[in-house]
Formats: sequence, C-alpha cells, structure tokens
Amino acid sequence: MKRTILAVSVMILLSLACATLTDGGNDANPNSSEGNIQPDATPTPTTIGGGDMGVEPSLVANRCSGLSGALEMQILVGPADAVGLPPVSMGEIPFSVVPEGEVYLVQGEGSVSYQETLTEAWGTYSVSFNMEGALFGECKGEPGNEALDITVEMSGEQMVEVRADGLQGDYPWSGTQSLDLSFPLEDGAAQEGEGWTFVLHLSN
Repeated sequence: MKRTILAVSVMILLSLACATLTDGGNDANPNSSEGNIQPDATPTPTTIGGGDMGVEPSLVANRCSGLSGALEMQILVGPADAVGLPPVSMGEIPFSVVPEGEVYLVQGEGSVSYQETLTEAWGTYSVSFNMEGALFGECKGEPGNEALDITVEMSGEQMVEVRADGLQGDYPWSGTQSLDLSFPLEDGAAQEGEGWTFVLHLSN
C-alpha cells in the first residue's frame, strides 16, 4: 500500500514539473509579443567616406581662349603741343587671340589720325599726323594670372604747314618705332613712356 501511495506521489510531482517546464517554454516563444524585442526592419543608410571624397576640383578656364579687345593709343604730337593745339592724337589697335597648338597668339592692326590748325592774325599753323600700328605676341600665364606680352610696331608721317605774310613753310617728318609691352589681363591696364600711352580694353 505504501508503495502504491509513493508511486502516485512521484507521478503527481513529475506531472507538475512537466507543466512548469511547458509554461516556461511558451514564454520563450519567438512569436510571443511579451518578453521579446523585434529588430527594426528599416535599414540605416551607410555613408562611405567624407562628403568631399572623389570630387575633383573645378578647372579654371584660361582667359586667353577666345579673348579679344583693343589697345588704345595716345600719341603726343610735339609741334601741336608747342603752339597750344590739342597735344594728343588718339586711335586704337583692335586685336584678337588665336590658339595655335598650346600657344595663344595675339595679333591686330590699327591707326591714329590727327589734324588741327591754329588761326591767328599773322596766318595759320597746321599740323597733321597719321600713324599705322600693328601688334603681335602671345597671351600666356597660369589661369587667373594671364598677361599679354606683345610688340607694338608704329610707322607714322607728320606735316607742319605754316602760312604767314608771304611765308609758306612745309616741314615733313616720318619715322618708325617698336615697343615691347606687357599687360595683365585687366581692363584699363596701361603702359606709358616718352610721348606715348597705351591702355588695354578687353571685350570679354
């Protein structure tokens, strides 16, 4: 009898233990809404490297490419200045830049013309001046620091005519001059010397 009671007691204890284990297993069920943290299904973007990685610096264009403009000429007319006539003749040499391989060539031609007359009681004093100018050279330098290195060649003729109380005098002159000049690519840049001034004007 005692053996029967003992066997029944053992069976009851085993049943209780199995029930407890089964309940604990249900708590660990991944489908349960309690006691489980579900992973975030939204992926987080991944950033590789810094914001400037792989970005090439912008290229600075050479301003010599397609450049054009004019070189203003201001030439002192000595015989006119001596008697109080307007002393300066004005003109310009339009120029353009033409690429040739890796070189930017500068070329242009222009002229200056002057005609003034002083009229007094004793007679007249007339001055005429005509000059042809040409320039050639290169536009060169690092981008942002370009310059025109050019030679200006000038060939001119001048005539002074004096008419006074039976006096008629004609005083011709002609001559040439060559100047080596350098201008930064800045509108209004100027070079001057004895009897001349050149001012750079850029069209683009």
